[in-house]
Amino acid sequence: MSGRGLIWSLLGFLAILLARRYVDVVEVRGRSMMPTLRPGDRLLVIRASARIGDVVVVLDPRDPGRELIKRVRAADASGVTLRGDNAAASTDARVFGTIQANAVQWRAVGRYWPPDRAGRMPPQ
Repeated sequence: MSGRGLIWSLLGFLAILLARRYVDVVEVRGRSMMPTLRPGDRLLVIRASARIGDVVVVLDPRDPGRELIKRVRAADASGVTLRGDNAAASTDARVFGTIQANAVQWRAVGRYWPPDRAGRMPPQ
């Protein structure tokens, strides 16, 4: 490999590392966000603060080894209120209360799988 090829390879690797810090993908596993999101949907998420109506990914306040996908219903000085779109199947703020605003670090921007449901993730 030439010196120029090595430099481009290193720059590409660094770009991937940087992107992974600010962009990630997640898979929906439960039914708490139906009908908006279904089990098996795959989402593109970005590291960004949340706004009311956004779908976000947070660590479960009861089990930090688990991630939750929920919608931001309210945000104020006391924290952020998260709810699932399917109240009958959702463990959300009604169970664990509000969470600190800085606990919300990932916002869903789009669904990329399945292809027939791919598209932007508009806030509600």
